[in-house]
Amino acid sequence: MTQLFARTRAPHALTVARPHRPADVPIRAGVATAEAAPVVERVAVDRAGRTTVEATSAATRPPGVEVVVASAALDDVTLLRSAASADTVRIRYSPTLATPTAVDVLVAVLEGHLLATGRQRGDVRVVLEVETVVADDETDAARRRANLSYAEAFSGLAWRPSSTWLVGTPDRVRADAAALVAATGVDAVVLALVGCSREHADRLATSTPTAA
Repeated sequence: MTQLFARTRAPHALTVARPHRPADVPIRAGVATAEAAPVVERVAVDRAGRTTVEATSAATRPPGVEVVVASAALDDVTLLRSAASADTVRIRYSPTLATPTAVDVLVAVLEGHLLATGRQRGDVRVVLEVETVVADDETDAARRRANLSYAEAFSGLAWRPSSTWLVGTPDRVRADAAALVAATGVDAVVLALVGCSREHADRLATSTPTAA
């Protein structure tokens, strides 16, 4: 089934991710209070492994239209024309869109629709959103992958969603995300940080970028 959601937003305005720093501590009525740092839920990685934080608040996003493709048939002309007229196209893996190759084919077909409407590839930002788990080290990453496989073995699902997840240390996640950008033709891979991984967004920002 094709799922299409259009929103008046363009989350391609990104700010550079930096390590969390202690907030300024204002003094109010003689009591020191600290403002909590905002929780980072999504981090975008480009082809070179550079990391940027994706805005999550509607107030910080410029106006625009985003189309989310959660599953797609390549002959769904209505969907692809809607995506071709958007400012941002966000692709998510699904049982019918389950591999980087499938995403690459979808992006190529989308480019054809862009050209047919008189637009260029650079007129729309295409991102691939991937569920991501940040691990402390390689041993922790192996444990987390094993836990995911164990849980799915008893889920009864015909499709294994975790096969598309990125699980690893910050350096490994960034490198894998950059490789996905190159393999799928998207402009960036957006890491949707799962659970406690959101607390480690700063580690993604301070890792060493891969070579372009």
